[in-house]
Amino acid sequence: MMENFVFIHGDEWKKSDVAEQIEWAITKSWVKEKWNTVSENWDHDHCEICGWKLYQCDDPVHVVGYCNIESNNWICTECYGQFIRETK
Repeated sequence: MMENFVFIHGDEWKKSDVAEQIEWAITKSWVKEKWNTVSENWDHDHCEICGWKLYQCDDPVHVVGYCNIESNNWICTECYGQFIRETK
């Protein structure tokens, strides 16, 4: 059987390696926001699908993401655009 692949932030991933995270993310509501720390000891979050780092910096690729307000989970803009947007 041929494995399907996707590209996220220029890296090749087996679709099966992110399928469970994508299925979970599709069930949530997401709001586009700038990432902001919630405490002094919390300096970043990771995309729930690909692990991309979201944090305060001058690069919007790392600052802007989609937040699930009910549980404060984040996904990066690339994963949202590739896997979530068309399901909403």
